[in-house]
Amino acid sequence: MSLPNLTKRANTLGTDKGDEVGDAHGYTSFYSFLFEEFRHEPFTMVEIGLQHGNGSLDPDILVGRKVDDIPSIKMWLEFFPKAEIVGCDVADFSAFRMDRFRFERLDMGDAAALERLANSLPPVRIIIDDASHAAYHQQLALAKLFPIVEPGGFYFIEDLHTTHGIAARLPPCDSTETVVEKFTQTRQLDIPFLPGIERRNLETTIRKMFIHRNDKGGVSRWTMKMVGFEKQ
Repeated sequence: MSLPNLTKRANTLGTDKGDEVGDAHGYTSFYSFLFEEFRHEPFTMVEIGLQHGNGSLDPDILVGRKVDDIPSIKMWLEFFPKAEIVGCDVADFSAFRMDRFRFERLDMGDAAALERLANSLPPVRIIIDDASHAAYHQQLALAKLFPIVEPGGFYFIEDLHTTHGIAARLPPCDSTETVVEKFTQTRQLDIPFLPGIERRNLETTIRKMFIHRNDKGGVSRWTMKMVGFEKQ
């Protein structure tokens, strides 16, 4: 039996998590290394942000668009043959149907919606945030969803090097890259809009952190592109 090459499947299916399509971020080589050990186990995975929204500020474009293909979900379903995968997006992806996949519509800026999602799910092995790339969304979702990651599981935030125009409509906050850099020095998450107890719960349940830097995907310098948190 041939072993799956996650990067080649990403390139073939058309997701930029590989190294040829679109911004070609090269994340799959890191994911393959980290996830291979439990690839054949049954577990739940969540991916937030299912296709490029082009950074639009127009709610009719962001929310009203309907999409019937999700290359990254196809990739994950192949790579994890026993996983149940939940895909979340502010747009309507309900037309996309595959075994072991379900879609949940989600506004990343709605704390109550994030809590409802968390309450509807079993413990989750992997969460990947590839949504708006807006710092407020990233940090709010981390606070609300990291608690449902199972011990030893992972929470990843992709594309820290960029943000979308929607960020202008959100509460101001430090970039997630800045928050992560400070955490490496202090083990404290400087997210002022979160209640103190939520910040402390996050800080004390992070076992380790992975920082992925590269100079791919439209950047011209060696920079932080992705961060992963492993649960205690």
